[in-house]
Parts: sequence; structure tokens; C-alpha cells
Amino acid sequence: MEAFEAEIKKEETGRLTYVKVPFDARACFSIPKGTIYVAGRINEVEYRGKLLSRGKGEYILVLNKALQKALGFNGEQMQVEITMDLEREGEKKSGDKIETLGSSMDVITAIKSRKSIRKFTAKAIDDKMLNTLLTAGLQAPSAKNKRPCHIVVVKDKTMLAALASYNPNARMLADAACAMIVCGDRNVEGMKEFLYADCAAVSQNILLCAHGLGLGAVWCGVVMNSDWKKRIAKELKFPVKVEPISVIALGYPNESKEEEDRWDVGKIHFDRW
Repeated sequence: MEAFEAEIKKEETGRLTYVKVPFDARACFSIPKGTIYVAGRINEVEYRGKLLSRGKGEYILVLNKALQKALGFNGEQMQVEITMDLEREGEKKSGDKIETLGSSMDVITAIKSRKSIRKFTAKAIDDKMLNTLLTAGLQAPSAKNKRPCHIVVVKDKTMLAALASYNPNARMLADAACAMIVCGDRNVEGMKEFLYADCAAVSQNILLCAHGLGLGAVWCGVVMNSDWKKRIAKELKFPVKVEPISVIALGYPNESKEEEDRWDVGKIHFDRW
């Protein structure tokens, strides 16, 4: 980790607000190529972002509006203390081995027979099954392979009850064994259409995997700018620019539903509408 003092500056064009990194970040963090993602604190405010190269080993950290507001930056030059380290959340630790489960259900059967389950037994989900669900989620496709999605696993019963109490459409969370909250990092993927699509793909993988493992699950949507979305971000201490996209309640099912044939020829179009 590097610690240094710097000035927050605003370009004359007003387009960028940034701090200059006083060292060659690529050499310092031993990153031979690719985007450099960093994290740390600016005056005790947590941040996460990527460095922009200005050539000859010079890098800047661009500050988004939310971070500027949190720091109290008013457009004038401002001296700050910064800690900076390479963000390594996506890397596997050396020697780590994630144990996962298989399923006897084929993928077509899983797609056709999966139903939303809102009633659960009190049985807990073990770590190997959780790892299988998380692995399935992270295997989802991603626009330009940016992979901006994170998954927050909530097993704490008090927190589950609190999340349920904030949204009547998510009351089943109070009885779920756990919840998986699929989040999108706008520092990594700035186009909201791609961000939401990536998170939706992760969510669907988790739902299908849960069904294949004999679990029940239901997708609870998170409405943009809703009180529930703000509550989730606050209660779970999300970093700036990370937003919850979907909440999945999970558990062993305490209800059964019949398979439904959803084939509708009126919804199918070839070559044109």
C-alpha cells in the first residue's frame, strides 16, 4: 500500500476532477499491462476506481461526483491524504480450492421446470452448496468481459428480517436460509444498460443452479432510486458507485409448484416482427 499527499484538481475544461499519482503505478504495483484498478481512502473516505495513464509513467485518479461530494470538494484546489493499493478482489489466492457440487438435472429440464419459491424450511445451506451457487453466478457472460458484478451473501437472520421489513414484496427474506444480492460496480462498467444486463445474467445463473441443486429461490427486483435500494446500500455498507440490482432469496423449498408450459407462438418472430 502507498500513502501520499496530493491536491484535488479540476481541469480547465471542467471535464475531469482528479488527483495526480506521484509514482509510476504500473511499476509500483507490478502490473505489466491492462487497466489498473485501485482502492483505499482519501481523507478517511473509502474509494475504488481505475487509474488513467497520461504517458511516461504518469497516472491520475479521476474522482466521480459522489466521491467529490463525500470529500466536501467545492471546485477549489484541495489538499488530501491518500492511501492506495491495487484492488485484488477478483484474484484467487494461491492454493485456494473452491469445492462445488454437481447436479443430476440437465440444463433444459432446469430451465423448463424452475419456478419462484417463496416458502422455505428452516434448514441451512452448507458452504459447498453456497460455493456452487456463487461459482454459477460468476460464470455468467459479461459485456466486453468487464465483469462488474459482485455478490453479497447475507446469512444473518437479523439482517434478513430487516431487509424483508423494508419491502413488503420481499417479506420471504425473513424465512430464507440466506440471500444473495447481485451488485454492479459502475467504476468498472459505466454503461448502465450493460451493467444491468450483466447482473441479470448472474442472477439467472444463480436461480437455475439453485433449482438444479434442489433449492428454492425467488428473484426480488430492486427499483432504481427506491427507498429499498437505498436501505440495502446503507445497511450493507456498499462502496460508492456500487448498486444492488437484484436480491435472491434462497432456501430449501417448503412448497411445490407444477411445471408450466410457456410456449407462445405469438411471441416468436423470424427475420422481422
